[in-house]
Amino acid sequence: MTRILVGVDASDASIDALKRAAEEARWRDATLEVVYVFEPHQQVSAYPVLPEHGTDKAPGLEEQRAKASESLGEWLDEIAVDFDGIDVEHSVLAERKIAQALIERSKDADLVVVGSRGRGGFAGLRLGSVSEQVTRHAKCPVLVVRESTRD
Repeated sequence: MTRILVGVDASDASIDALKRAAEEARWRDATLEVVYVFEPHQQVSAYPVLPEHGTDKAPGLEEQRAKASESLGEWLDEIAVDFDGIDVEHSVLAERKIAQALIERSKDADLVVVGSRGRGGFAGLRLGSVSEQVTRHAKCPVLVVRESTRD
């Protein structure tokens, strides 16, 4: 196994998925590819990038992508994941269909790791729509990580 792909969105389940993916990458001596997919003209991560309500102009796609990339870097620095000894690549994709973007990237991966629930949707569901679609259509095995109980 040489490449592990993990989709992140700053949710608790995503943090757990990233931690598990890092463990797998270390154990298998694989490259860890961290991918953050955001929908253009929406809030990109925990750091809002859109203008306040009532303004006319949302930032352009490249400005959103740059802010998302910056936010991803800050977020990776903030969370408690030990990346020592792991080759880590990260990228930001602006796509309307998040699951499809991860499925497409799965062609070059040996394993995809996703959280069971993302930032949106209904908390009562066992599996989020993105994780369900990736599980059904990825081109390699998928590991769905359930969110741990946090105090």
